[in-house]
Amino acid sequence: MAQIAELIPFNTACDEFISGKYILADIKISSILRIIAEDEKLKDIVSSCLESYDFNTIFTHSIHTKGNAYELNVPTNEKELIAFVFSLLYKLDNKDINFYDFISQFYKNDSDEPGKEFYNFANAIIIPFKNAVNSLYSKRHVIVEADDYQKNYYNKLMNTTRLIAKNIDSYKLKMTEKEEFTMLLNSLYLASEHNDKKMVYSLMIALDYFSRINKRTKSAYLSLEECFT
Repeated sequence: MAQIAELIPFNTACDEFISGKYILADIKISSILRIIAEDEKLKDIVSSCLESYDFNTIFTHSIHTKGNAYELNVPTNEKELIAFVFSLLYKLDNKDINFYDFISQFYKNDSDEPGKEFYNFANAIIIPFKNAVNSLYSKRHVIVEADDYQKNYYNKLMNTTRLIAKNIDSYKLKMTEKEEFTMLLNSLYLASEHNDKKMVYSLMIALDYFSRINKRTKSAYLSLEECFT
């Protein structure tokens, strides 16, 4: 996967953790979380994944026994993985979960090779998290310059927007909500028609926030998001 310029600080922080050592783990985890907190696009992605997410319950259900050892099943779905790992890193950073105890419990290796638990944790947690964030970020925020690709997703957005607007009554919105939703959809259609990248991006963010408040429209937003894949 080609590296996205805006994600270089995040990717660098992840890579520094992966190539680092246990003794600096807490500093590296704090660095990853700080970069996410300071980047609006990253923060928006993580926040959308965390919506209604119950980490404690998911974490408990993710623990399985394998012989005399414990095994942690990390989600494979991008959004669920991001929510799971971010929540885990947050608890590790706050010392709600002790890092050494955690990796000793779930990533202990029978070879007794020094630092193997840290290596296993990095490969099972940090690398998938980095890849999932890069993938979801590219779907939401990266608009490549290739003319054919641009025309393709602009056309997808226009068709999908038209379909959502046609069936807007099915979302059972109040009059003011319906008017706002219609305005956003019409604006997105026009922005797509004029190949206006910045406006498309801004309106997708607006529609994302709208769908979080008006949860009946979440499926509509997700169908728009799919236009970028």
